[in-house]
Amino acid sequence: MNRQNWRAFVLLLLGVTLLANPLYLYPEDVSYETTYTYEASAVDYLPNTARTFYHFKSCGWNPLQSAECAVINDMARGDSVELRLDPDRGVDSEFWSFDYVRADGRYFEPNATLDGRTLTLSLTPVSEATVKRALSEDFDETPPYIREAVRNGSSTISEEDVYEADTHYVEHDGTYYKVSPVESKRRPTGWGWKDPSQVQLDAMRLAAWIGGIACIWRAGEWTERGRRAAESTKSRR
Repeated sequence: MNRQNWRAFVLLLLGVTLLANPLYLYPEDVSYETTYTYEASAVDYLPNTARTFYHFKSCGWNPLQSAECAVINDMARGDSVELRLDPDRGVDSEFWSFDYVRADGRYFEPNATLDGRTLTLSLTPVSEATVKRALSEDFDETPPYIREAVRNGSSTISEEDVYEADTHYVEHDGTYYKVSPVESKRRPTGWGWKDPSQVQLDAMRLAAWIGGIACIWRAGEWTERGRRAAESTKSRR
């Protein structure tokens, strides 16, 4: 192989490498890591968290909010509801689907008692402090990043260290905090690169593509030169 063909081979190899750059120059399937930033703020109300959603129900002024709330709003006035049960049917011990309810501007604990075959439903008034204490999470049992956010105002955690990015309702030193994920960032972690912008990535890939085309073009020119050089050598012989 003469010098011209060697150059053509090297340029062709370089051109193919540059055109294939999405496979190695910050590829689309490079590993990524998502980080979450949590912020804590003191609140005097019950925020919407997974814990409060399943254990607390707020019935507003609209009696048609739900059939359940229509009955609860009526019971909040002090009336109980008695139901005569079918003798052949049992009663679920967890009759109510929540632990506390807010109705008519007050807080109650639902009760269900069975006397013989009579089921009595009632609401027992409780203080707002009781509900907050029961529905808040114990500070010492919360994840470390939640405790850090409460102490410092915010914290950052990677996705591998958090099961699910949820809002937490935490009591600490007599103050109640809502700790929520306010920002998430997805950054690449593969290849040891820093996180370039999409514009920078596109610019690198475009430059590599143009360079690859140019190298292949030059490889063709050097191949032609090599062919001519080989023919010239033959003619001299």
